[in-house]
Amino acid sequence: MWPFSSYSEHEPSDVHGKTYDYIIVGANRGLVLGGTAGCVVASRLSEDPNVTVLVLDKGHVRDNVISRMPLLSQNMFLGDTLQVQGGRWSEPIPGANHRRNRLWAVEGIGGASRMNAMLWTRGFPGDYAAWDKELGLKEWSYEELEPYFRKMENVADSDSKIRGHAGPMEMRKVPIPFKWTDYMRQAVQELGVPAAKDINDPTAPAMGYFDLDVAIDKRGNRVSALTAYLNKSIVSQRRDRLTICTGAVASRLEINKQTSTIAGVHFQPSDSHQDETFLVKARREVILCSGAACTPQLLLLSGIGPAKSSERLGIPLVKDLPAVGATLFDHYSMPIMLEVPKKETFHLLESIWGLWYILLWIITGKGFLGLGAMSNTVYLRSDAIDEETMQVKDHDDGGRTSLDASLPRNVPDIEIMLMPNSAVEREVKGRTLMSLYPTLVQPYGSGRVELASTDALAQPRITYPLFNDEHDVARARLAVRCCMRIAEKWRESDYPYPVKMVFAPGQDPAALEEWERGCAGGLCSGASGAGTPATSSDKASKNWKTVTDDEIDDYMRRVSHTSLHFSGTCPMSANNEKTGVVDQQLRVYGFNNLRIADTSVFPRIPSCHTMAPVMAVAERCADFVKAEWGEGQR
Repeated sequence: MWPFSSYSEHEPSDVHGKTYDYIIVGANRGLVLGGTAGCVVASRLSEDPNVTVLVLDKGHVRDNVISRMPLLSQNMFLGDTLQVQGGRWSEPIPGANHRRNRLWAVEGIGGASRMNAMLWTRGFPGDYAAWDKELGLKEWSYEELEPYFRKMENVADSDSKIRGHAGPMEMRKVPIPFKWTDYMRQAVQELGVPAAKDINDPTAPAMGYFDLDVAIDKRGNRVSALTAYLNKSIVSQRRDRLTICTGAVASRLEINKQTSTIAGVHFQPSDSHQDETFLVKARREVILCSGAACTPQLLLLSGIGPAKSSERLGIPLVKDLPAVGATLFDHYSMPIMLEVPKKETFHLLESIWGLWYILLWIITGKGFLGLGAMSNTVYLRSDAIDEETMQVKDHDDGGRTSLDASLPRNVPDIEIMLMPNSAVEREVKGRTLMSLYPTLVQPYGSGRVELASTDALAQPRITYPLFNDEHDVARARLAVRCCMRIAEKWRESDYPYPVKMVFAPGQDPAALEEWERGCAGGLCSGASGAGTPATSSDKASKNWKTVTDDEIDDYMRRVSHTSLHFSGTCPMSANNEKTGVVDQQLRVYGFNNLRIADTSVFPRIPSCHTMAPVMAVAERCADFVKAEWGEGQR
């Protein structure tokens, strides 16, 4: 009996041929947030003692000491220890010297909530006002979503009635204890950016220097979808009605064309050396929670999607839905990094002190390993930035406020994350760095997801949307210049330690060239000589004012990468199956009992870290299903 029993995981052969009321397809060789929503849906549906729920997931539980350690569990390069897959790449990106971007995947129960930065950001009310007023999605306004955010939250260090205090997601503000944080706050405020305590307060300004909530419990452990919604206790108590099948990859849906229903799910073991196939049947509904890459992949493999996709690979077309995989959105970043003393960064953990802090966390749950990678961030609207001074204006030229976060026109399109560590995807040897991490959070450009083959174990073909729209290039350029201005303000302050800008446009190119030479296999470098490093004609490093647009563009093409918020590949629409894949009840057009509950349904990507909104989607999906079938009734 729990807590002495092990987590109950079933093998694919254990469930073959069985029938369940609800089948939830979780992380299916998925990217980032695949699997996070599945835990929420499974937990909520299995609250009803009169139903049976099956979760199919490629990954496993593997809840170990490293996966619970907040800071260390964010290290994507730990690989199998955290069930992180980093060997997948985008198609060559024309806007980035034709290099490929690494596409990280988390293959474990709980998805990316097992290795993300644990940041809880609801999104600005104006994000959802745009879904409502501009896209006609009346059921997805902030007013509709706000009760779900409160339902999930357990905010430990605030008694605000606006926030939730009894939900499964425990969170708190965990400040990073380095001296530079106060000086950075001052530098940002000197540019006209207001400071705000709670980014999740709907009355907070649309632009600001924000303190962030981090999903860490009082014992210093990471809080994930696994620990909050499908922990060992819950699974043990519901073992008569909740089945977790791991090591399983869904290969296609079993479809009854006459009734337009999903009869079941075909799947296979995740071990590619086994060629067995299995089938489970659905009595009521199938809910896809495989993430923005693999949910459209499963639909396409099942003949649901653009007709030309089915024709190309000889898959019988079941339902022509042109929007499946047609739009891929993401937030992407252009790291700016400065060298500071080791004691002012997480690089101090690379010394003998690292062992001490591991021991400290194991004994007390405190210390650096009990922190998130960041505790503060800056949100800005590009059209509120004076390009001559980088000052931020609180009103536009017409006298309208730029700070009312309820208005879609004020939704910020730039986030600048502040992190005490390197922010490029490969090691920078011999440097102790902190990062200003400018990120586009309202991109114009989009990519797409397509089938590469009919093999469910193969990665789909992913066209990544990096700099494929000139609006995005211009705004990214402004964001980089603004970061360099903030860095200059900071360096001019009374900060007591030396600061050197190392990774930024217009600087000494040697550091960047050395870093680029460390790219394994050439996947992340320019193809056919593209992107040859450009050197500054000036001997002195350039500042935010003297650096040229061409130098900024060259730098961005070489270092920019994903911020792991893939979304929009099966978008929600208001009764239009030509432009959308699901309706406002998250039902796939053309089917009576198939829903999607993951980031793929976002009609537009919100200006926030996507864990909170995708979990709200999952909570709402569970309520839709319960209402459809009558909770507590068979």
